[in-house]
Amino acid sequence: MRVLASTFKQGDVEKILEAMRSLPYDRLVLIGMPGFEECEDLKRIERLEEMARRKVEVSFTEESDFKDIVAQVAETLARYLRSSRDSEGGSVVLNISGGSKLLGDAALLAAFELGVEAYHIDGRVTRLPVIRGATIRDRFTKNQARMIEAIGKDTLTLEDVVSRMQPMSRQTVDRVIRELKRDRLIDSRGDGGKVMLWLTPPGREVLRALRLTRAG
Repeated sequence: MRVLASTFKQGDVEKILEAMRSLPYDRLVLIGMPGFEECEDLKRIERLEEMARRKVEVSFTEESDFKDIVAQVAETLARYLRSSRDSEGGSVVLNISGGSKLLGDAALLAAFELGVEAYHIDGRVTRLPVIRGATIRDRFTKNQARMIEAIGKDTLTLEDVVSRMQPMSRQTVDRVIRELKRDRLIDSRGDGGKVMLWLTPPGREVLRALRLTRAG
């Protein structure tokens, strides 16, 4: 099953039709803010897809901050990635020329996280620099990803982190902590003679993406 996902809002019908002509697909998924399901452009696209005996699927992202929109789009893409892998030749591609700039930017970041092939189609077909199949997990070493997931949403003592990372040596644990602190993904403080460690907000965003790619 080849899935074409596209950001969308009222007024984008020509962009979506151009994407439909430019990219092969079996299923069309439109991603936008709540309320677009009643717009005339969507109804026009649905009529065209009905003629081809296909159904348009819609996915909504709530009006919220940027990182929440990224998470919502990523969850949608991950769901279709999982279903596409169950069929021979299955794939997911994303067009970001529709919708608001905020939604387009969020969708592009979600594509980077999941390794989804991405395009901007508006007058010409521009393939965006996303490496297909290369997820955010590929941007970290195995030990770095393991530590981020081991800490999770907890605040842990250094001894707890060492315990969760077994059989990794203490020297390696200390090195990975330094690497992640340098990238501002982990923070720490002293508390009663103990070192406490936790993920920073960017670290938690990486955690979310790592968990999503593992689930996918």
